[in-house]
Amino acid sequence: MRNPRLDDLLVERALQGLDDGQTAELRALGGEEDDSFDLAAAAVELAYARAKGGEEALPAALAAKILASAPVATGTAAERGGPQGARRVASLPPPRRAAGWVPWAAAAAFAALAMGAWGWAIRTPPAVVRVEIPVSSLPPPSAAPTPQPKTASDRRLELLAEVKDARRVEWARTKDPAARAATGDVVWSPSAQQGYMRFVGLHPNDSTKTQYQLWIFDKDRDGKYPVDGGVFDVPSTGEVVVPVIAKLHVDAPTLFAVTVERPGGVVVSKRERIVLTAAVSSG
Repeated sequence: MRNPRLDDLLVERALQGLDDGQTAELRALGGEEDDSFDLAAAAVELAYARAKGGEEALPAALAAKILASAPVATGTAAERGGPQGARRVASLPPPRRAAGWVPWAAAAAFAALAMGAWGWAIRTPPAVVRVEIPVSSLPPPSAAPTPQPKTASDRRLELLAEVKDARRVEWARTKDPAARAATGDVVWSPSAQQGYMRFVGLHPNDSTKTQYQLWIFDKDRDGKYPVDGGVFDVPSTGEVVVPVIAKLHVDAPTLFAVTVERPGGVVVSKRERIVLTAAVSSG
């Protein structure tokens, strides 16, 4: 999961700059080259200047850089950026009334910041989840008990017992052959941003040919681009518990879906093989 402190430092740098200590901390977190928030702040500042009647135009090079950072699925090269795209952004007309800049600029800021986070997400490879299978074993009678590390199954039970908004939703099978005997559930907590998938009877995969991948549909996100919840393997038909590794923040999940993808997973699924789904009720 992306470190929240990294976003805090990037926002602070974009708004008022960083001192030497904060700059060193940003460098240690690997975010020194991330200029998405700086571009967002620049876009809003220019929007405000235009709203107040300023005549300065957005430089073509900066406009092209802002356009290039936006995730675009379709369109020509000119629509995605380049000189023509830069001139189009630089020539956007100001709002009709300067007094109306506040909600307009705020919306632009939100869109630009979201663009930066979404762009980071689609450039980052899917997270690979390490699967843990619960194993029950007793120490030899003559040996002193040795504390065992907590398994994913243990942490799942703790999440359900200790976090109030943790919800458990049963999996529903599709007609895919891999789900013929599958049961289980998924647990997710919006406050903790943690979750676990539990499977029993799901067909084991050959990781050299295919892997399973979780997708999380969020109420406030475009349904075409669900949040990647991690790539994982199922080594047996017994009980398998897998932690959810959500690439982006998920506050209001509406549906969880498991698909079969190529090894390593994909950034955007074609959803050709949906194995299991879990719909979250609104109540």
